Amino acid sequence: MVKNIYLSKQEQMVFNVISSSDIVYTDEIDDIFPSLLPNQINKICHSLSSKGHLYRLKKGTYMVQKKPSDLPIIKNPYRIASALFKGYIGFSTALRLYDLIDYEPFTIFIVTENKSAEKIIGEYTFKSVAMGKKASGMTYYKDVYISTIAKTFFDCFYKPQYGGGYSTITKALHDADIVWDEFLDHFDFASSSLCQRTGYILELLSQEADKIPEEVLQYFRKRIKNNTKLLQSGSGKGTYIKRWMLLDNLGKENILSWWYHG
Repeated sequence: MVKNIYLSKQEQMVFNVISSSDIVYTDEIDDIFPSLLPNQINKICHSLSSKGHLYRLKKGTYMVQKKPSDLPIIKNPYRIASALFKGYIGFSTALRLYDLIDYEPFTIFIVTENKSAEKIIGEYTFKSVAMGKKASGMTYYKDVYISTIAKTFFDCFYKPQYGGGYSTITKALHDADIVWDEFLDHFDFASSSLCQRTGYILELLSQEADKIPEEVLQYFRKRIKNNTKLLQSGSGKGTYIKRWMLLDNLGKENILSWWYHG
């Protein structure tokens, strides 16, 4: 319960203007109210935050609360993630925004170039994942920057732990409309082991669902080079797949569990 929701004249003036926004920045308020000094704006925002009208996300960035509350009232976690970290919505979060998974994840992933971090706000965990030069391939969709569908799947194969695991990824891929040329472009500078893991999983999906074009599988077959494991940090036990020079230490039924047990 917020104890004091009385607003001063200046606070009321500022809040009347920003109340229709979801997220507001002190720089924007400075542009709207040039007569106010920066320290005045900071004090007003701090006061509005203490009274529950704003929730501070980071320095100079606030979430607007439609009703005053001590707790964050989150309506659009994707926009909050974009305000917290410079990058694009990715991995399982992107799959959800594209309606390729049917559950609402409470960990929101942002792909960044050089900053991995985590911040908990309310019931959500916002996690940025540094991808270096691979932090590319985004588009603007549903009011946020997000990886394209093809790049989302590349990122998920690159770091499957953030994509919900291979079962989630293969189910989403089965339901997706994907631009295969764009998808393959992202693998041109990928490691042979990543290509072998991806090709093997795509082949499994193709065997059951006839989803993957043969030329896509041929691309990955040409990238086979050295022995590798499906789960890099997983067990050394499993089934060795000679044609892919890969140890499947997860198992086909786990990779396609939605197909066999859905």
